[in-house]
Amino acid sequence: MRRILNDDSFIRAPKLKRDPLGGPSRAELTFMTPVATVLTFVALSIFPPSPQDSVQARQAILRLEEEWKEAQRNTDTAAFTRLLAPDFTFIGTSGSIRDRTDYAASRSGSWIPQGTTFTVTELHVRIYGATAVVTGRENTTGPRFTGSTRFTHVWVLRQGTWQMVTAQRTEIPPG
Repeated sequence: MRRILNDDSFIRAPKLKRDPLGGPSRAELTFMTPVATVLTFVALSIFPPSPQDSVQARQAILRLEEEWKEAQRNTDTAAFTRLLAPDFTFIGTSGSIRDRTDYAASRSGSWIPQGTTFTVTELHVRIYGATAVVTGRENTTGPRFTGSTRFTHVWVLRQGTWQMVTAQRTEIPPG
């Protein structure tokens, strides 16, 4: 018998047989298995595994970035409505701020020359649970217009659908 400290007094407990290989005894395993199961369940309830941290999520975001590029090139207001969240905020190279409605209106009725080609390079996608942050460089050309910008797009997964909540562009001066 061995002694176990309990409430400042010693009580006698039967000595547990050890596994010949040095692992826990059958009694210890019997106690540990339900405890480990409960702790795993609690941990997964509080911190569920993020299915968005996957190859599929990255591929979905890359596909949406392509759709976004096409929507800009074609001034596709239906695509803007689908891709952009109702609370979307756009911050332009001049520092202007537009919501989804104002952004779509600015694309269709703007005096600013619009690009016809959009070449994206240095594209990086980072997934943080139900949020994706995309950064990259965009070279745009069109009639009377050539420019290069760095951009940040933030996508959020809501009710099973990814939508862009923020887009920000910073002009890269020619040179």
